[in-house]
Amino acid sequence: MAPTGLTPLSTGTSSYNRLVTIAVAFGSLTYGYCSSVIGSTIGQPGWYEFFNLPKTGEPGYSTTTTNAISTANGLYSAGGAVGSLFIMWGATALGRKRCIQLGAALALLGGALQGGAANLGMFQAGRVISGLGIGILVTVCPMYLSELAPPNQRGWLVGHHAIFLVFGYMMSSWLGYACYFATDVNSSFAWRFPLCMQCLAPLVLSITSIWIPRSPRWLLQKGRVEEAWDVLKRLRSSTDDLEHLVAKEELYQVKMQIALDSAKLKAIGCGPWTAVIKKKSYRKRMIIGFLTQWGAEFAGPLVINNYSVILYTNLGQTGSMPLLLSALWLTTAGVIYNPLGAWLQDRVNSRRWMFMVGLMGCLVTTSGFAACIARYSGTSNTAGNAAGVFFVFLYLTFQGTFCDTTMYLYVSEIFPTEIRPIGMGFSLFGQFASTIILLQTAPIGIVNVGWKYYLVIIVWCIVFIPIVYLFFPETAKLSLEEISAKFGDDVAVHVNDVSEEQRRELDEFLKAADVLHMEQPAEKCQQTVVMGA
Repeated sequence: MAPTGLTPLSTGTSSYNRLVTIAVAFGSLTYGYCSSVIGSTIGQPGWYEFFNLPKTGEPGYSTTTTNAISTANGLYSAGGAVGSLFIMWGATALGRKRCIQLGAALALLGGALQGGAANLGMFQAGRVISGLGIGILVTVCPMYLSELAPPNQRGWLVGHHAIFLVFGYMMSSWLGYACYFATDVNSSFAWRFPLCMQCLAPLVLSITSIWIPRSPRWLLQKGRVEEAWDVLKRLRSSTDDLEHLVAKEELYQVKMQIALDSAKLKAIGCGPWTAVIKKKSYRKRMIIGFLTQWGAEFAGPLVINNYSVILYTNLGQTGSMPLLLSALWLTTAGVIYNPLGAWLQDRVNSRRWMFMVGLMGCLVTTSGFAACIARYSGTSNTAGNAAGVFFVFLYLTFQGTFCDTTMYLYVSEIFPTEIRPIGMGFSLFGQFASTIILLQTAPIGIVNVGWKYYLVIIVWCIVFIPIVYLFFPETAKLSLEEISAKFGDDVAVHVNDVSEEQRRELDEFLKAADVLHMEQPAEKCQQTVVMGA
């Protein structure tokens, strides 16, 4: 049955939920800054001088220097891949909160090693450790935010991950640009200080994480119902809901769904790890999650971001101008596009169309700047090179607004609690796997084949858009538990996708029920007050 409306109780979230969201988003900022800092580092002359690396145009640049840059990005992405895979086990065994704290500690250590590097080996070691930390954070932060957010505001709240992520990009770029002008005074400071600033966001996160709650879904999975109830009451607290009915609805729904999913896995003789292979609906989720992250990265954002200095140089920009353009590029994302995308998620209410529109925009704009590079790179045609820069900026309008928020939001929604860490870890592994391939090959490919390298992005977008249209189900406005129906699985209790009358019946039942201590056989979960929609 299609919903005919929602009760007034479901229209808001508490200031506590918003504060926790901002605190955890510093993990997202950590990822953004650490992932972007290499882009400004390779624009600092002092970095090349300290490590005895040839600069652009000098003998050895296309071999020694590009290999060093590729290795720095490859090791970072490899560390990120391992960190994301760790979450497959760690988020259930240790909990989301402990994983956030571990990721912050590793990012702090990695940033310190890079900023204080005495040689290239120490710098690369810092890249690996930093990668481990951000692999953990970029996987666990959107998952945690999704588990705390109410359905009708999940797009905006989980969207803080993408907003703060690009704040990190923006901060890194402007700091790199400012420090460029310190080169003549202290060339070591010019590249070391931005690298040391990698420690700021994880330090803030480490401190604020002391006060963030455990995920209520993780607590219920571990049988800690009283603690989960306390957390949900604070998250859903409202002056319009003095009886905490919204929190009761969520507690009841999640509790029954965990019991139902667990019983179904037991019936087929599977644990979570084997279910993701044997259970058809779980396999579909795993494939879609992996493709979401892989596909979003193969649309090119990190290639353009991390190698923007090289890209703008190819379009005739010199001196500090590539760093300035890179900073301006990311500022438009941080101030306009990513916040707009997060805001739109709960208004457009279609993850699929947000993603497809973004990918179509990436296809058109990448084709545009690739054509400009092919035609005008190395020439003095000012208008042609300016057109190339325009296409780079227009690319971000689509990628930042429509893809960046959707790629993290969607994978945080599609997995049931039983396998959410496994699914999220595998999905984000897809991001890092694609990143390793792209960032390892991009500097070499850009030097050797020029504009043709961007055909990788163009062809992928052409292939991926119809895949999203045909196979990706819609998840907007549903609770994490109700999304199971979109993959053909049973839902124990419907709350958000039923009529107002059915919702009121459920609330009347919950007012009289002792939800905390209710013991109900999992096989009877679907016979509760609200039947399948």
